[in-house]
Amino acid sequence: MAIAILPVVLATISCGEVIPASTDFAESRCQTVFDDGVEGVPTIELGAIFGMTNATGSDTDALFEARALQLALAELNDQKYIGGKRLRLTLCDTRSHWSTGGGQLTRDLVRWLVEKRNVQAIFTDASSDTQTAAAVAVPRGVLLMAISATSEDLTTLVDNGLVWRVAPSDIYQGAVLAHIATQNLAATDKVTVLAVQSPYGEGLIDALGKALGKRMEAHTFFSDGKGIAASVQAAVNDNSKAIVVVGDSDQLAQIANARADKPALSALPLFSSDGACEGSVLQKPVKAGASLASLKCTRPGQSPSDEYNLFVKRFAAKFKGADAQQSGFTQHAYDAMYCVALAYAFATRAGGPPVVTGKALAEGLAKLSSGEQLAIKPNDISKMVGKLAAGIGIDIKGTSGPLDFNDQTGEAPSDYSVWGAGVDGKLANIGYFAVKDQGKGQYAVLPVDVTP
Repeated sequence: MAIAILPVVLATISCGEVIPASTDFAESRCQTVFDDGVEGVPTIELGAIFGMTNATGSDTDALFEARALQLALAELNDQKYIGGKRLRLTLCDTRSHWSTGGGQLTRDLVRWLVEKRNVQAIFTDASSDTQTAAAVAVPRGVLLMAISATSEDLTTLVDNGLVWRVAPSDIYQGAVLAHIATQNLAATDKVTVLAVQSPYGEGLIDALGKALGKRMEAHTFFSDGKGIAASVQAAVNDNSKAIVVVGDSDQLAQIANARADKPALSALPLFSSDGACEGSVLQKPVKAGASLASLKCTRPGQSPSDEYNLFVKRFAAKFKGADAQQSGFTQHAYDAMYCVALAYAFATRAGGPPVVTGKALAEGLAKLSSGEQLAIKPNDISKMVGKLAAGIGIDIKGTSGPLDFNDQTGEAPSDYSVWGAGVDGKLANIGYFAVKDQGKGQYAVLPVDVTP
């Protein structure tokens, strides 16, 4: 089913550690996005909290992530029950910018999903909302599975093993961004970083700083765009040879406009992190002289596998030609739903815990990185579920790459893809890089050969 744009809410959300007496705030923002209508079959209730819409309209990445969750749900429910139950998802829209999250509203939505929908697992998208949700979910023993949360801070989050993510830490993205931004520069040339003020932006400033050292000059702005003009003006004096933007595609377009009439900046090569690396970025309206054609941007992701290519075809078939490749975390969301469903299969095994808790699901996620390798795709669902239901671990291969979860940090490593302008005006892939941790804060960035 299509993801509806939910109506505007005028009611003020009260603060506090209990959900507001009226649940209108949640019911007008949340909807069941998949319910197959099978009567008499018990359900596994799942929740999701995304910033689906904001002041400038729909968030492309969040919309694609929601669709990918729905596709995975449909495949899982069509193939086999999980522990004798069907999966059902309640998706909530904070209507906030992904870089800052929904704040108190997110906290209230977590409580509502736990207390009114009886969920034991919640999907989140970006770093801000993931950290906010964790403050409420973790004390309640509820598992969080983050899709696009890449902040380095999440690695050391005190979470009782309940916060997991399918996207890697930005410590690796910072290394890749620094590498591609300086490939054609002299060893002492400076790089200007313009970043949104948020856990995501601050994390990437830190990661880029570790890679660039004294070569980096950083300036920040707010998620609503305020401060962009001042940051760009400050960058005029940096004497940099490249610009890296950490923000979304609208902010990137504003930066392009702001630098267009500044000779010291207008011709510099432009790079961005995954927040702006969406398919429509090159179509953003910019004034004359503010072209985005030179943009190169990074996303987590392995080189395309057979599993990924089949996923892209199924996604397009279900959503009227929508191209999953034009949004950065579509495949990660798809993999995340499979991972949580498979964790339920392990938690509901014979001899397993009498009640499925977030801790039991975390134990199930830890069983997905060792054993027979099986791909995340419809044809392998029965075998994956069967093995986990028997208490046997498996090594899953996701559409985003091998999901080798670290059960101490709850995160999976990944290669990175680099994108630039294609012949059709859309983003096109121009290469892949692997990041090798060399210890003591040093990371080697190596090109990945994808020649058939």
